Amino acid sequence: MRTTNLAAAPRGWRERIGSSWPIVCLVGLLAVAALLPKVMQDPAYHGFADQRPWLGISHAADVLSNLPFALIGMIAILRLASRGRTRFKSETERALWSIAIGLIGTAAGSAWYHLEPSDASLFWDRLPLIVVFAGVLAAALAQRFEGHPARWGLPVLVFLGIVSVAYWNITGNLAPYLAFQGGGILALLLIVVATRNTNDPFPWAWVIAWYALAKIAETADRTIWDATHGMIAGHAIKHLLASMACAAALWPLIAPRSATRSG
Repeated sequence: MRTTNLAAAPRGWRERIGSSWPIVCLVGLLAVAALLPKVMQDPAYHGFADQRPWLGISHAADVLSNLPFALIGMIAILRLASRGRTRFKSETERALWSIAIGLIGTAAGSAWYHLEPSDASLFWDRLPLIVVFAGVLAAALAQRFEGHPARWGLPVLVFLGIVSVAYWNITGNLAPYLAFQGGGILALLLIVVATRNTNDPFPWAWVIAWYALAKIAETADRTIWDATHGMIAGHAIKHLLASMACAAALWPLIAPRSATRSG
């Protein structure tokens, strides 16, 4: 009986293709999205509820709430660089590097964007963020599959993510980028549910839960601002919740005295 556990590597081209279904489906989804009617960036997206400056920083809450991304990324990089604290196989470790470096870029890109929101600055917010997203999905592939999906998952996913952001920047069509994000989180959910690996140290349920809460907070930016009588808006909360999702993805690496061995 064929299994996707790490102990059993797929054999033959049919098994290799079969275990590559997350990437194959994502490529197909991006291709379909590019052929569908255009989804343009809503100009109102840049009108965030909390416009308050602080200490000369425009939109201070949305800018400064990116600091946790940088902190988590730096901690992860230090742990990865120490090497003695990690026992991950190479595919997983490369994915963790992608997440950590992408988080540093996300903190800088998102802060830059929120200082002066526009489509041009939003590109530099989304570009490193997609690297983080690709790294998370690649880590799941590396933990749950052997062979081609684990080995080629990260470069393929980073390439597809960057293409989706560049395609939006050049054509104005947001559909492939939305398909990459939506299809990626769906693929992650299916991977976690459909495969089993008792040696997987990653708390994937928490990663998905924090990400879902972050998207809800992002959608409810103005609603939360009104409900809290102008104390805090949903977008700043979204940054904090998204940083929790990233911390969960890196938890086996950054947690004190964590078990860092993967199967």
